[in-house]
Amino acid sequence: LLLGAAFALGGGAGLYLAARHRLREHSAAELPAGNLQLTLYQYKTCPFCSKVRAFLDYHGLPYEIVEVNPIMRKEIKFSSYRKVPILLANAGSPLQLNDSSVIISAIKTYLISKRNSLEEIVSFYPPMKTVTEQGKEVFEYGNKYWLMLDEKETKRVYPVKEVRVEEMKWRKWADDWLVHLISPNVYRTPREALASFDYIVREGKFGTMEGFFAKYMGAVAMFFISKRLKKRHHLQDNVREDLYEAVNEWVKAVGKHRLFMGGNQPNLADLAVYGVLRVMEGLEAFDDMMVHTKIQPWYQRMEEVIQKGEV
Repeated sequence: LLLGAAFALGGGAGLYLAARHRLREHSAAELPAGNLQLTLYQYKTCPFCSKVRAFLDYHGLPYEIVEVNPIMRKEIKFSSYRKVPILLANAGSPLQLNDSSVIISAIKTYLISKRNSLEEIVSFYPPMKTVTEQGKEVFEYGNKYWLMLDEKETKRVYPVKEVRVEEMKWRKWADDWLVHLISPNVYRTPREALASFDYIVREGKFGTMEGFFAKYMGAVAMFFISKRLKKRHHLQDNVREDLYEAVNEWVKAVGKHRLFMGGNQPNLADLAVYGVLRVMEGLEAFDDMMVHTKIQPWYQRMEEVIQKGEV
């Protein structure tokens, strides 16, 4: 459980409709009619949670944050799904949404399309139970990168098919590759692992003793686990090189003639990549990335548009 705080790299899968009376106890403060009521259950340092926050902030959607204690997780005891992010959304009927990409796709569809209720949109993302190589049952979504739009709406958002294909490709890349470069880099050395857990404890929800043990025991554990992750994902001996290559691959895909992959404004791929990279801010890996790659101009533009959306 302690290591769940370590950027929560499982991200999570599964989506459930919870009992209405129980969800009301955990809903955001009442907002004016016609607005979404949103409550995000998160670990602040989780890249998947950071993706959701980047999306909500950019779109100027108000939401409450509940920081989950990564050891006890009593804040999400109402849910059979035990990972974060969890988004409780009320747009007339309360729903529980899990999986960061499903959350983003469902809410984005709701913002664009006026034909369906949020509950109907959520039903378009059914969980599919699969079994991993380790024999563990998990839920996956074959369509989590799709926006459920009609032909007219699709043309408005994606003028040509290639725009949609590109966005979906890089959203998936952020989940399937980029996110797995975070832990091996932020826990690369004992010193970096300790600095990372110092940040996790400061930003997370820990008691005094919990924080002490989390910082030192977690740092040692994640240093060794990061070596296993390095082997699992076939990373180079110097994992920084994999991070640099991935980031420069992203910058190349955006190109020299676009401010963002979405053009003059970020699209969902921009928000996903930014959300993942943002969790390294303040750590050595982030500083090295800024110095040794070409990401800085794009990253600074993303910071600016996100801040404007938060106002």
